[in-house]
Amino acid sequence: MRIEFVFGPLHAGNLRNMVNLTVRDPLGFRGTGHRQGNRHIVELGPAHATPGYLAGPLQAGRWEVILHTHLLLSDVRGELRVDIDDHERPPFESGAPNLPAVRPPEPGSWMMGDLHCHTNHSDARWTPAELALAATERGLQFLAVTDHNTTSAREPLRALAPGLLQLPGIELTTYYGHAVILGLPDLHDWTRLTIHRGMRELASHVAHERGIAVIAHPLRAGDPICTGCTWTYFDWRPADTTHLEVWNGPWDGAHNTSALELWYSLLASGHRVIATAGTDAHGPAYHPQHGFTCTPATNDAATLLEQLRRGETYLSRQSNLTFAVHTPAGPAGLGSCAPAGRWTATVSWRDLLPGSTLHAVSDGRREVIPVEHTGSHTLHPTVHRWLNFEVRLSDGSLHALSNPVFAQQAPLA
Repeated sequence: MRIEFVFGPLHAGNLRNMVNLTVRDPLGFRGTGHRQGNRHIVELGPAHATPGYLAGPLQAGRWEVILHTHLLLSDVRGELRVDIDDHERPPFESGAPNLPAVRPPEPGSWMMGDLHCHTNHSDARWTPAELALAATERGLQFLAVTDHNTTSAREPLRALAPGLLQLPGIELTTYYGHAVILGLPDLHDWTRLTIHRGMRELASHVAHERGIAVIAHPLRAGDPICTGCTWTYFDWRPADTTHLEVWNGPWDGAHNTSALELWYSLLASGHRVIATAGTDAHGPAYHPQHGFTCTPATNDAATLLEQLRRGETYLSRQSNLTFAVHTPAGPAGLGSCAPAGRWTATVSWRDLLPGSTLHAVSDGRREVIPVEHTGSHTLHPTVHRWLNFEVRLSDGSLHALSNPVFAQQAPLA
């Protein structure tokens, strides 16, 4: 089967109109091509498919081609053509790259991964093979490929990089906000969501199925620069979420500083929200300012997902920190809850750049400690609401951010 959709004009001044399409067969979803351009070609067969779409038998029955008008800045006309034949075409994916060995996690260590990245199965410049190579060269040990509104890159990536621990992921790319969904096998229908209703119900369903719904880049510039990128849903606000992406792309984006301030304001208001990072990488390489997710080492995807759910994580440019927090009830891990009171916390680090500083944030109060290349520091804060840590570089930019240990107040007598 070959589907071709052409529309015009593409350009509206310095901006571009954006229309893409989803294909459904009688059994359900067959893919989405979320990418720029005004000519979209989809080829489907039993053993091949255009990136973004799923190979498989061509089922008899009713098929649907759904057009998504993500951005229209002028009058647009289009033509859709569908041709059905039985000619099998060669696969689109290239062969397996020569990947460096993935370092197996050591018991008691931390591992690093990326929870938000893309391939040419949506709008990225690199293939799953090129992403796998970049991830392993960067030292990543787990990955969630989160293409826009499609799941088609999961199986190629799993076959190319079996040594990478992989989580099912998708970036649900809607008109009123983007949400990274982790841990669920299926795609959720976003087309019936409105700015006023539907997202809260969808997020509740994700939580019920033991997945994680993350509000992605909540304060990034939106329409018409990045369609739907600013979070504008009324029925599921950042205060309602469990996970908020505060480090998206390279750190120097202004939206990251604003998202971090938003996260701290939510903590100060008593909300228990887990901070997440996603490179949002589209190729051709990872950026030095990208933030990754670090969590205790595991070889099990279900265990990894639970650690992410709890917030047993810190966000960093590299995995070079460890934390030990002791409370009146005993040791407490990142993301956990412990009785309020006087705590003892030790942070250890290695390979930090000259001029770096450690920031201990207790109930919003910040203590700044100059640090050397390698070392540790112990402090004894009195914690009433939460304790978390940052490492800042000499220019003030973020090197690492830990999720909090939350304090639980004793009930009133």
